[in-house]
Amino acid sequence: MNIEKLIRTREPYQEKLFDSFLIENIKSYEELMDVYQTYKQNHPDKTIILTLDDLGQAEYTSGHACDYNSLLDTDGYDLSGLDEACYDEDDEHLGHLSTPSEYFIIRENFLKQTKGIDFKTICEKGIDNSDDDVLDLENINESPLAFLDQQVILKILPVDKPYEGLTGFPNGYFDADFSPFENYALSKHLFDTYNLELFGIGASFLGFIRNEKLEDNELKTLVIDLAKLYNTTESEFEKLADIIKDKNHLFLRYTE
Repeated sequence: MNIEKLIRTREPYQEKLFDSFLIENIKSYEELMDVYQTYKQNHPDKTIILTLDDLGQAEYTSGHACDYNSLLDTDGYDLSGLDEACYDEDDEHLGHLSTPSEYFIIRENFLKQTKGIDFKTICEKGIDNSDDDVLDLENINESPLAFLDQQVILKILPVDKPYEGLTGFPNGYFDADFSPFENYALSKHLFDTYNLELFGIGASFLGFIRNEKLEDNELKTLVIDLAKLYNTTESEFEKLADIIKDKNHLFLRYTE
């Protein structure tokens, strides 16, 4: 596989805080994950995040999530010593984030709002779970490519922990959905408990990956967690458990 044929540079305004690349012409999920693993290995000190389903909607709601939660707000931060491009001709800050040197601002604004939110808090959200939702979870975990957008953005984020990837592409905007900070708590719980690393964010789904398959006891505990998360019974996820037991990924829905 020639990765260079799949990727070309992407430089929209909202991603001047970090490097990102547009991936096109993906023929299989395995091919996409090869690209992901290559960039992950080449950037061991950073976190790689891929966009998943409905790119346009995911970018739209992410922008609104940034605005609604004041994630780009510079108030209270020392803006001296930033990249020269951050200032106008009078040496005044431009008033918006435009360089990688300012990434710490969106990261800190995000992390401040994760305080007091944990897995128990998310489970109490009461997100709706219909038969169609369970079916979608089964289908995306069985055949991820069918749910991915034709264009995928690969983001190289200057954060250590995979769940901190949400600071660069916060999603969860509508009241009935998990908020960006609840998605963070969920992703942290899955990492701390099952070593599942957040690798993808879409308009409706989060994607997680680990190096090895889940052990039987881990899978059983995970099903218990999913039943709590979606306010339903463990029996609802019997087929899903059968699907993911032989895989090293997990896709979860964060929207109603």
